[in-house]
Amino acid sequence: MEESRELRTVYDFPVAGHLCTDGKVSYVKMVRRHGNPEIEGSCQRCGITFQYRRPKPSNVRHEEGGVTHF
Repeated sequence: MEESRELRTVYDFPVAGHLCTDGKVSYVKMVRRHGNPEIEGSCQRCGITFQYRRPKPSNVRHEEGGVTHF
């Protein structure tokens, strides 16, 4: 396996899926290691590292009840 230094940001937690270099879908478990504040995981097949970022709230103003109003 060739070592890759590519870093990708994901917004999926606790597991992120991606299309691996061999054409198959691979799932990566996101964890916090050794007191590091960053939550990340690496694909065993292609070596790509994924770093979790918590999504930010929308800046769009929602009318009457917001998301819960249908």
